[in-house]
Amino acid sequence: MGRIKYLIKNTFLFALGSFGSRLVVFLLVPLYTSVLLPEEYGVVDLLFTICTILGPIITLNISEGVMRFCLDKDSNKDIILSNTFFIILVGVAIGALTIPISGLFEVSKGYGLLIYFCSLFIGCAQVFLYYLRGIEKPLLYSVGCIIQTLLIALFNIVFLVAFKWGVVGYFRAYICANAITSLFCLVVGKVNIFNLIKRGVDKSLFKLMLKYSVAFIPNTFMWWIMNASDRVMVTAMIGSAANGLYSVSYKIPGLVSVCNTIFNQAWSYSAIKESDSEDRLQFTNKIFSWLVMFAAVTSISILLVLKPVMRIYVSAAYYDAWKYSPILLLGNFFLILGSFVGTTTYTVDKNSFGMLKSGIFGAIPNIILNTIMIPIIGIAGAAIATCISYFIVTAFRIWDTHHSFPLKWASKDNIVCVVAMILATLVCYVSEPLSELTTGCILLFLFVYYRKMIRIIVGRFLRRKDIY
Repeated sequence: MGRIKYLIKNTFLFALGSFGSRLVVFLLVPLYTSVLLPEEYGVVDLLFTICTILGPIITLNISEGVMRFCLDKDSNKDIILSNTFFIILVGVAIGALTIPISGLFEVSKGYGLLIYFCSLFIGCAQVFLYYLRGIEKPLLYSVGCIIQTLLIALFNIVFLVAFKWGVVGYFRAYICANAITSLFCLVVGKVNIFNLIKRGVDKSLFKLMLKYSVAFIPNTFMWWIMNASDRVMVTAMIGSAANGLYSVSYKIPGLVSVCNTIFNQAWSYSAIKESDSEDRLQFTNKIFSWLVMFAAVTSISILLVLKPVMRIYVSAAYYDAWKYSPILLLGNFFLILGSFVGTTTYTVDKNSFGMLKSGIFGAIPNIILNTIMIPIIGIAGAAIATCISYFIVTAFRIWDTHHSFPLKWASKDNIVCVVAMILATLVCYVSEPLSELTTGCILLFLFVYYRKMIRIIVGRFLRRKDIY
């Protein structure tokens, strides 16, 4: 199979699960905003964000090791899984510490047991879903993601609307959905738990997997600082209602983020497969230029319809959330570029320390900027801090890898997209309908500027020919 067709096929398969899953989550927001008050939604979002960080930490982020080591050509999947199960069992015991710790904080008091089980099953579901990715079963992975999200939606409707369990119902929905998803992955992955336990641990491989995966724990924490600490600080400095608005403002940029996740999942296969090819740099630079164009066009298209969509999407109490979405969209644009660089270099080379370094370089400025700007300009300060930290991560990764893998990030085409994205973001804060008219002109300019590239991509794809 040609390299482009291979990338497109995997992108489509991952999109089947990831985009479908995120779409369901996106559509659940009107349910949350109608059932939960802004204060309640702020608490739910904060505690759930903590769970998504605790999940990988409880499992020592072994999901990353499972996926990466399974992708090696000579890997022994059974031994990898045996090591993984041992780590999960240790995590079950250590993770129980979250129950008494949760009682020390006012916002999480009384939710300790829910936080523990929610974090644990989020971590387990991620491990087993990543296993399906590692054995190159993207279709089963996508089906697992769809099942996971549909169950989340189903349980949320039952627990929030029918049973009216509020915050407790929200967490119970995620616990049930992730537990069933884990079971699904074990069944379709043909995993015999009893045989794996009997097999025991391979010490040499265990050390390699743990070394690779554990380095992702501080990295995960650094990304938590960039992605979620602003919500903690908004809640502490302004209140839960403000965090409810800020959380909703994340949902629109989340549409671009899911596209980034989908592509990077597929690109990780291609990047590892192409690591020994002679024209690896040329091929990667071409894909990178396409990615920059796609990210800019998609983001600006969302900015064009942002305000009218928000009027329909959320209740009036949440409408002001649109003000922070353009800044977060710009940040996500930079994050897409940084994620590509990270996958192309750090993931391929199993350099988890590189991931950690870039995370540190983004997290520290994020904390500093949040501390300074949130008290001064409120929620907007948190959005700006996140945007700047994403830009710093991308800039660091490009600088850190330019000797070993010199991407042509400063090409004329890429710079045009970056400038267009920044202008479109600023224009959003002009009064209507001038903002929409100007944004439309910027989008039209990009289509005209890239008409040749778009024609080549579409033409070759329709003729079902590989590009190289």
